[in-house]
Amino acid sequence: MTRVGGEVDAFCTKCLMTLAHTVHAVVDRRPVKVECNTCHGVHRYRDPPGQAPARSSAAARATKAPREKPTVVAFDELLGARKGPARPYSPKIMFAIDDVVDHPTFGRGFVNALRDGGKVEITFRSDVKLLVHGRV
Repeated sequence: MTRVGGEVDAFCTKCLMTLAHTVHAVVDRRPVKVECNTCHGVHRYRDPPGQAPARSSAAARATKAPREKPTVVAFDELLGARKGPARPYSPKIMFAIDDVVDHPTFGRGFVNALRDGGKVEITFRSDVKLLVHGRV
């Protein structure tokens, strides 16, 4: 059983050899961070070449579920779903969620969240910005 402070043989990424290492961190009874006893380099544990990786029983039982591909929606589609005319941005104007905003620097965007302290989160084509609103 491997424990922190114990020794294991591991492939050293600096020495490029399989050498004795001191274990710094263990996850699921497997070393994950080690220190080479020769060069004192600290790195992730790597199994010695030719040795099968030691897998925990939990990892061996785990089955990988297929990943779903994320749906990509164009900015123009998101902006087109908002109704109403674009309002010019001013820190004095109060905005609501889904309002369309024309900003002199960032261009056209839409409000997607209201924050505490008189701030509004607006999604523009290039970025999401946190701006003030409703200041008198």
